[in-house]
Parts: sequence; C-alpha cells; structure tokens
Amino acid sequence: MRINLLPPEILEKRKAEKRLVYVALVAVLVIVALVGVYGFAYVQMKAKESQVASREQELASATARANELRVFEEKSIELQRRTSVGDAALAGRVNWARLYDEVSLVMPTDMWATVMNTDEKTGLSLDGYALDSATDSPDLGHKSIAKLLVRLADLDQLYDVWLTNAAKTAVNETDVIQFSVTAGVSESTVASSGAGN
Repeated sequence: MRINLLPPEILEKRKAEKRLVYVALVAVLVIVALVGVYGFAYVQMKAKESQVASREQELASATARANELRVFEEKSIELQRRTSVGDAALAGRVNWARLYDEVSLVMPTDMWATVMNTDEKTGLSLDGYALDSATDSPDLGHKSIAKLLVRLADLDQLYDVWLTNAAKTAVNETDVIQFSVTAGVSESTVASSGAGN
C-alpha cells in the first residue's frame, strides 16, 4: 500500500504541470503542423506566381509580336481597299491597247490597215487593203478578208463583225481590194481584261 504524505494542493499542482507539458507539446505539434501547411501553401503559391509571371511574359512577348505584325495586316487591308477602288475605277474602262494588239495579231500578212477607229459606243471600224493578184482567180483577195472576219469574230472583245465594203482597186500599180469592217466592242469583257493588266 502506498501512502502519499504530500498535501493534496501539491499533488494537484504536479498534475496541472503534467497537463501543461502535454498541452505545450500538443501546441508545439499544432504549430509545427501549421507551419508545415503554411510552408507547403507558400511554396505552391510561389510556383503559381512563377507560372503567372511566365505566362505574363509570354503574353507580353506575343502582344509585342502581334503589334509588330499588325502593320502588315493594316497594309494588307489598305491594299485590298486600294485594289477594290482601282477595280471600281477601271470597271468602265476599255483596254484599247490590248484590243489593238489582238487585232494586229490576227490580221493576215497579205493585208494592211489604213484607218482604225474605236469608240465605246460605236465600236470598231477598220479600213484597209488586201492584196489581189491579177494572175490568180478573181476572188483570191476576198479569202484574206474572209480570214480576217473569222479571226476578228473569234476575239472575245468583239461581236457583230461585218464587212461593210469591199471593192477592187489599184494602189501604186498593185491590184488590191479596199475593204471596211465594223464590229461592236464588248465593254464588260474588255474592261475586265483591262482591269487585270
């Protein structure tokens, strides 16, 4: 049997001190746990801040690059605007130089033009001469004129090609056939081909 001679106040005090040690130990463990949680959260926060800073830097770089390239987009838009203005301005314009080139290319070598008049409303009128040899059959010169008419009718820019006059004559003692041809000019076809040049 154990007998304790200490007064009960001292026993209570010792028990309270033991409880205080446990409480202090639990408090230290709680503080350590809180510090650990805070440290983990702090590391996570710093990692996220680093990611955010990296993303912000990438965004700033991409924005700067986009601003550098914006000038090309603006120039492209301006070029498209100018092209549409130019196309609208040239829409009613007939490319006469191209028509003259094509007429000269399709004209047979044994004939020549003396007068070529063109107008958007009246179209094309062409006066010229075709060689007509006296030793050949009398209609040989008309074959060159017929060839010219067929070739002119094949041009996209012309329509309603007509021979309005053909008469045998002599120029500088050479037998020729003087002829006149008329044709309508297709404004839409010539204008579109002219706008592309």
